[in-house]
Amino acid sequence: NQARSAVLASIGNLLDRELTSRAAQLHGNNAAIERQERDVARATGLLRRENDRLGALAETHARRVKEIGNVQNWAEMLEREFVILEETLRLVDEGGSEDEDGDG
Repeated sequence: NQARSAVLASIGNLLDRELTSRAAQLHGNNAAIERQERDVARATGLLRRENDRLGALAETHARRVKEIGNVQNWAEMLEREFVILEETLRLVDEGGSEDEDGDG
């Protein structure tokens, strides 16, 4: 009976130590997971802010590219108008030269 009690106490002590060790390990792992969750949440917030900043920057530059395109179109239109005006003036000058030659 004493031997049986001693064996049971020994097994109980072994189980207690094992369970205590596992509980400590689980507690430590839980604390590590909580730290990692906080780190991930913090990093996610930083990434969200950076994403918003980059989105605003992309929008600004897209607007500027569009403005440059509008300026380029405007410049090409002016260039065409100047070519037409130049050709018109050339034709007027040629017409005036012929009139002067005819009058003389």
